[in-house]
Amino acid sequence: MAKNVIINGVTYSNVPSVEIPLSTGNNQFAEFYDTSDATLDNGGKMLSGNTAYANGTKYTGTISTKTSTDLSASGATVTVPAGYYASQVTKSIDNGSATAPASITGTSASLSTGTNTLTLSKTISVTPTVTAGYVASGTAGNSSVSLTASVTTKAAATITPGTSNQSIAAGTYLTGAQTISGDANLVASNIKSGVSIFGVAGSLTSASVSQDADTKVLTIS
Repeated sequence: MAKNVIINGVTYSNVPSVEIPLSTGNNQFAEFYDTSDATLDNGGKMLSGNTAYANGTKYTGTISTKTSTDLSASGATVTVPAGYYASQVTKSIDNGSATAPASITGTSASLSTGTNTLTLSKTISVTPTVTAGYVASGTAGNSSVSLTASVTTKAAATITPGTSNQSIAAGTYLTGAQTISGDANLVASNIKSGVSIFGVAGSLTSASVSQDADTKVLTIS
């Protein structure tokens, strides 16, 4: 910016600066500039260590210079502190991971007669679990899978209770109804007192026989 300056009654227009000779001579001058149009109003607009004048005030810069070492990373977040970066800076972030646990939906099965081959058709619904950090791009969705598995089969049968346990192995495919026999005689009055059969406690007691030593008469009670 420039000002109009009057020296010894003479007006000089649009003078940007004025040089005043110093008392030391030797053609040394003090130079003064018009800074009234400067926009600098605080040190936050200059780098630290620099100074400048504006509107008759001297300002010292407060903006610090930063490098990549000032950046910090936590998981997938990079924190960039305020400051001046003289060149491009980068910061590596933690690597995350993504797993895809599958839940089976819409399962169907068919069994060929007389064989032990079970054909399964299923849809896997994938829901990724992502840990903190950067995970490379990819997709997760539904997929159809056909499997052939070898299984044990068991045809229709009637199971009659006995003195030992009878069981059907886990994973057995039942091709027919399994009937557990019952018996109408399984009642408390048919079971000796003190004995329990299949959860039914007996109530049947034995007769007591005694004989008189003199008359030899038998008494049954």
